[in-house]
Amino acid sequence: MQTLKVDVTPIFKKTLEAKAKTIVNVGGAGSSKSYSIAQALIYKLINEKYKKIGVCRKTFPALRMTAMTLVLKLLGDYGIYDLEKHNKTAHTFQHNSNQIQFFSLDDPEKIKSADFNYIWIEEANEFTYEDYVVLKLRLRSPTIRKQPNQVYLSLNPIDGNNWIAKKLIKEEEVEVIHSTYVDNPFLSKDYVDSLKRLIDEDENYYRVYTLGEWGRLEHLIFKNWKQVYNLPNECQAMAYGLDFGYVNPTALVKVCLCEREIYVEEVLYNTHLTNANIIEVLSHQEKGDVYADPTELQMIEEIRQARYNIYPANKDVKLGLDLCKRQTLNITQQSANLLKEIQGYQYKVDKDGRVIEEPVRFNDHAVSAMRYAIFGLVDRFGFATAAPRKIKPQVRHSFRF
Repeated sequence: MQTLKVDVTPIFKKTLEAKAKTIVNVGGAGSSKSYSIAQALIYKLINEKYKKIGVCRKTFPALRMTAMTLVLKLLGDYGIYDLEKHNKTAHTFQHNSNQIQFFSLDDPEKIKSADFNYIWIEEANEFTYEDYVVLKLRLRSPTIRKQPNQVYLSLNPIDGNNWIAKKLIKEEEVEVIHSTYVDNPFLSKDYVDSLKRLIDEDENYYRVYTLGEWGRLEHLIFKNWKQVYNLPNECQAMAYGLDFGYVNPTALVKVCLCEREIYVEEVLYNTHLTNANIIEVLSHQEKGDVYADPTELQMIEEIRQARYNIYPANKDVKLGLDLCKRQTLNITQQSANLLKEIQGYQYKVDKDGRVIEEPVRFNDHAVSAMRYAIFGLVDRFGFATAAPRKIKPQVRHSFRF
């Protein structure tokens, strides 16, 4: 048995010790729920025998960018990863007698005959109840009495009207592990402060992301979007949007105009990035204008000096959102973080319950980058849904006959 000393939170211990058939890890931002499930599954990978572990999201591009990357990174950090044991075609990793398989439900045939001992459903609110039932039926791999087969769900409690809140957590053999930022001692003070400040931003966001309580999907800003598989092969115009971060993620998105519709793809979404990291990412992308967070002029100038066409984005948030809302937004499946942000992106509500035409400033990094790029494209090229031009009033003239 391999022995590792690993930093964990109390949520890891609760997850590992849970005995129910279904474990729902629901909580606020930064509460370590996903990280703890990943650690718990790796613990089982190391310490149990003849186990099949499934890790899934609704689409594979989203899985690759989130849970799959997290698990593989932890395996590397813990000295367990072995390239020869990683089948990148089948998306499996073998360790001793155990196996992890990464899969999605965008192609149900892939798991039609699969069987598992443990399944992790990441971002479970993307799934339907029927999806959950199908996955639970896959928990049929042989096991021993002290190690029951289990399914783990992880999610933020964004919508109190979904099937998880209304139905699943009321079923027998379901254990709910609730968590908040308080359960994660490894968070930075800046991030904790940003969660606490949500009380002054929006009551619903504070309830969901700070307190980890079920919220309401109300006053959504965007309803004009849909998922697509890929960007089109050809487009009339293209640009990037860049939202700087450090403790919060840096987001880079690619926006294309094709046949009067907007296509968007997330290129980068990560924390603790320097300008050198951003420039390295840009060096591997198709050349195009970059419209960046206008409050970071020094960072913009550094990227410009690296010979990229980068400009401060327009600062008008209200007009930028209006331009975005006029489009048909086609967002690619691999844009996992953008899709998550846009589904919960809402207008502020004041203490008297009045809706303010201003977005809540939290979990908005990729959405802001998208806004910068769309505004830049409209300003430079124009298209059918561009901002209407101001029409000068007609002046009456007279003429003597």
